Amino acid sequence: MIKNGVFLLLFLLLCLPVRVSAGDAPLVLNTSAFPPVTSYDKSGFLDLLYQELFARLGIAFEIQILPAERCLQNANAGIDDGDTCRIAGLDNTYTNLVRTTEAVMGYEMVVFSRERDFPVTGPESLAPYALGIVTGWKILERATGEHPARISVDTIDQLFMMLDQGRIEIALIDRLVGLDAVKRLGIKGIRILSPPLLTGDWFLYLHKKHQSLIPRIDGELRKMKQDGSYGRIHRQVLDRYEQAIVR
Repeated sequence: MIKNGVFLLLFLLLCLPVRVSAGDAPLVLNTSAFPPVTSYDKSGFLDLLYQELFARLGIAFEIQILPAERCLQNANAGIDDGDTCRIAGLDNTYTNLVRTTEAVMGYEMVVFSRERDFPVTGPESLAPYALGIVTGWKILERATGEHPARISVDTIDQLFMMLDQGRIEIALIDRLVGLDAVKRLGIKGIRILSPPLLTGDWFLYLHKKHQSLIPRIDGELRKMKQDGSYGRIHRQVLDRYEQAIVR
């Protein structure tokens, strides 16, 4: 009976969730907080997605809010453990980072404007206008690196306040993030120009010391997309923006 009890105890221990390090130290994932993707109150899409994803994997984690550029720098230096979402290819510059192959969500980088109305045909179509972007958004920094009148600000709220005050003519940011800011700040008379300047996917990045977790995360993300839980969280957080029209 004692021998059987020992085997049962060992079996139960093997079935317990595997933590990422001794002492159950959580993974620290950085974000710059840009609702509705990630939020201070942890109600953003990736806040809720990662809560379910990492619970399934038995991995303790927390999301830490930092300026966008420092998010990457700290993750790359191993001060923190990763970044919640970034474009593909950043591991070429931040060489200590590895990313998932499964996207965590898509993006649409669009132009917001009040006075200007023109077809967005590429970065060159933005050149005549005073442009604002947020520091640390690498895809926007790279796409507009040759812009003659580009202003970089620290936060999304600053970006839209400058647009509202006429200090910039156009603002370039993710569509859902911009719609949230316009609504939250109570700004009127802003339009989205068409088509999007850039579209693509965001991925979770981890420091290379955690690269063994990447296949497990990829596999569970795929399961969540297949079993409907990914879509459920998407509907809960993001679908209310999909048909929104800025007036």
